[in-house]
This record gives sequence, structure tokens and C-alpha cells, in this order.
Amino acid sequence: MNYPADVFFDIEILLNTAQPSSILLLGDLPADFLNDYLEQKALLNQDCTVTRISSREFNAIDQINQRFDLGIAIDLFEHLDKSSGAQILGKLRDLLTKQFCICLPISSTDDQRDWQLTDLFGYALKRVAGYQHNGVEYGLFKYNINDYKKTPDWLNSDNWANPQMWGKYWW
Repeated sequence: MNYPADVFFDIEILLNTAQPSSILLLGDLPADFLNDYLEQKALLNQDCTVTRISSREFNAIDQINQRFDLGIAIDLFEHLDKSSGAQILGKLRDLLTKQFCICLPISSTDDQRDWQLTDLFGYALKRVAGYQHNGVEYGLFKYNINDYKKTPDWLNSDNWANPQMWGKYWW
């Protein structure tokens, strides 16, 4: 798949913001994609491990038993059926990464085989950017467990009735 150059630029911005020490790359990314980031980490004497899984060997994701700081998936979901893609999204979100970003073509039709915006929002993904390239609409989405849900003000004990009495009386 031919992605617009802006996608890689935006992913590098997300990468530099996250500063991960372990990265899971899913899909058919260029071999030199992370070279600049890895060189920066080497200059700072910081380790960074990268695990790559191509779209042809995506079943290897079941063998992974570690948690990564960041996951990146590009040129993957368009090669898989939607149910396999949904399983990978669930594993990325729940088991494999603290945060991840994906880029994939977004369908504007009601074809259930293609990914819709509502499908991705259902996985708690936030849309970072949208792109048009060769008549195809692409979307860059991210998930971060740390900003998944803002803690509401009412959950603060200052807003509860009689917080000074907590633990003193059982009524």
C-alpha cells in the first residue's frame, strides 16, 4: 500500500512524544523507518528494542508474551479480514502495548468488510489525522491508556458528603 509521506511524519512526532524504550512494529513498514529515532536513543545512551512483524506473519503476534511501550501498525489491516484485524486491535490495546497508533484506509461506504470510523472509535481510538492519497482516505488513530479517560471531578473525596467521617463510623 502506498501511504502519504505525512503519515510517517506524524507517526515520528507521536514516537518522539512517547519516547518508548520498546516498540512493536506491525505491518510492512520500510526497513529504515525507525533509524533516526534509534540513532537519537543511541546518542543519549538509552536502549530501545524493536520487534517487527510483517503482514504475512501476523500470526506471530500470538507468540508474544511481553508488553511494549509503543505499538505501530501500518499497512497491516488492509491485508487482513476484519475479524482478524479486530483481534489484533484488542490484543494491542489490552495485552501488548500501553499505547499504539495505527494507520489504515477508512471506508466511506456501508460495506461491512471495510473499517468504518465507528469501528475504530469502538476500540477507544482517537483520530489524530486524516489524509487523502490517490483517491483513498486514510486515518491515523492512537490509543493511550493514560489519557483514555479523564478522572471526573466528582470522584474526588472533597466532593463527597462528610469526607472527614470516613473510616470512623459505620452507618
